[in-house]
Amino acid sequence: MTLARFDRRNALVLAGSGLATLLLGACQTSVDRTVWPDITFNHREPVAMSVAGVEVSDVSGPGAVQPPAYDIRNALPVSPLATMDAWAHQRINALGGYGTALMKITENRFVEVPLETEQGVGGLFTNSQSERYEGAMTVRIEIVGDPAGQGFVEARSAASRTVPEDYSINQREQALYDMIATIVKNLDERLVAEMRANLSRWVMMG
Repeated sequence: MTLARFDRRNALVLAGSGLATLLLGACQTSVDRTVWPDITFNHREPVAMSVAGVEVSDVSGPGAVQPPAYDIRNALPVSPLATMDAWAHQRINALGGYGTALMKITENRFVEVPLETEQGVGGLFTNSQSERYEGAMTVRIEIVGDPAGQGFVEARSAASRTVPEDYSINQREQALYDMIATIVKNLDERLVAEMRANLSRWVMMG
C-alpha cells in the first residue's frame, strides 16, 4: 500500500469529534493556524546495513474503533505514516547487498475519546478535561530476498494526552504533535536497539 501525504482538508470529514468540531468552527472565523514541521531523523547517525535497499509498506488497515472513540488519523498535525517512512530512509543506510530491509507498519491507531465534563452551574466554573487522545504504532522490519538468510525485529510504542475543554485548535494540535513525536522517538530507540541485537548479520558496526 502506497503511503499518502497527510491533507489537512481531510480533517473536516471527522464530524462529531471534539477536534473536528473545533476545526469546523475555525472555518467560520479567522484563526492563525500553526504550520507543524515534519518530524525528521537527519540529526541521528544512520544505521549502516548490508542490504540492497529499503522499502516501506503500510499493512495496518483501517482498524476497529469502538464508540465513543473516533478515528482521527486524518486530522493529525503530521502524518505518522509519512514520519515512519522518513525514518526508514533516514535511519537505515543501505550499503548494498542481496537483501532488502522491508519495514511494515502493522499498527497505526490514533483516536479521540470524549471524556465526561461537569454539567450545570458547576460546569460554568470548571475547565474539565474533555478529550483524551490515544496513539499507538507497531513497526516490523524484515530482511527479505537474501540467500544467506532472513531476520526480523519488531517494536511497539504508545502514548496518550488529555486536553481541557477550553483548548484552542493550535493547543490541541500541539498535544497531538507532542504525542506523535513521543511515539516515533520511542520507536526509533527500540528499533535501532533491536536491529543491532538481532539483525547483526546485516548491521555494519562502526
